[in-house]
Amino acid sequence: MSKIIAVWGGKHSGKTTFAVNLACALSKRNKLVGLISSNLTYGELQTFLGQEVPQEKGLFAALYTENPNVGEKFTDYAESKNLFFLSVPTRYSGLLDDNVTLEEVEQLINSASLAFDLLVVDGAVEVNNPLSSVGLWLADTIFTLHRPSIAAQMWQIGVADFVRELHLAEKQSHILLAPNGEFDDKAYRSLTELPFVCELPYLKRAGELENAGTPLYFFKDRLCRRYAKVLEQIAAKICGGEKQ
Repeated sequence: MSKIIAVWGGKHSGKTTFAVNLACALSKRNKLVGLISSNLTYGELQTFLGQEVPQEKGLFAALYTENPNVGEKFTDYAESKNLFFLSVPTRYSGLLDDNVTLEEVEQLINSASLAFDLLVVDGAVEVNNPLSSVGLWLADTIFTLHRPSIAAQMWQIGVADFVRELHLAEKQSHILLAPNGEFDDKAYRSLTELPFVCELPYLKRAGELENAGTPLYFFKDRLCRRYAKVLEQIAAKICGGEKQ
């Protein structure tokens, strides 16, 4: 079973949507799940999960407070007793992200991996983000999201040296988001020549639901159920069995 799972992708690839909903799916399998955002300036997870992170909790408290139980700095997700998330606090002052070091992040992720059964790290587009790069390096499995476009292909080319230097390719599973009509998925497959393990449906209402703080996994319209079904299949492979 994978212990640390990283989610990665280019801009507008749907990676944070996938990371949040995968964490929800895993938490429903009787697993204690920690979800970490690598966004150092804005609390994205607060939007997706519809909750605030108080000043005394959150990413910077976990990084800079000498507390052996890093799990206490995660925020409980109200809709699932097994899901906890770590994001920058909803309100904070100072450029705290300038002080984040690779060593601090490595210690944080290793400590969090002991506190939870499964740890999901939502990576960043930028390869110089310390939380994202360390999360990718420590991950057992990396799910890389692709929304077919020329920009997505250029991002894939741009990170090729980074992938090679950190030996990430052997840990990557590529996931294709069904196109919304703006770009042909067959053309993208041909351009990238990547093996895609599965395809996620295009959800027109995704932005609306996310702004309302409603994970797609818990919304029961037809397309969201299709999206959730793919997540269930992935969660089953991660956990090595059927849903408990």
